[in-house]
Parts: sequence; C-alpha cells; structure tokens
Amino acid sequence: MFIPLEGQGIVSILKVVALIRHGAETAIYLKDGTLLATGFRPETLRKRYNAFRKEARVAARPLRLRMGG
Repeated sequence: MFIPLEGQGIVSILKVVALIRHGAETAIYLKDGTLLATGFRPETLRKRYNAFRKEARVAARPLRLRMGG
C-alpha cells in the first residue's frame, strides 16, 4: 500500500522505516537511506493512508466480484 503525499507524490508503506516530526515538517526515513520531507503531520499521513486504502478497496470490489474472489 501507499501513503499519499503532497501533489502526486506517494511512498510505499513497505519502504518506510520511521516518521519523525521535526518542527513544521515530518521526516520520512526509507529503508534505502532516502529521506523525504512533508508538511503533513504523522497523524495526517495515517488518515490519508487509511482513506486511500478504503478508496482502493471500494474501487477493487467490482473486479473481485467479476473474477470470482
């Protein structure tokens, strides 16, 4: 699954090691050593992830029914 960031940016939840709040931004540390910065708070990122996941499940439901699963 993915965490939506600003604009069209996303990050795979499987690559995230830590979310750490630094002042007015949140640092997203990835397994490969990359550091991303976002203005979203960790709580907001969690809400965005949950909303994205829910929307993806709803969108996938017709396909699952068509495929018999």
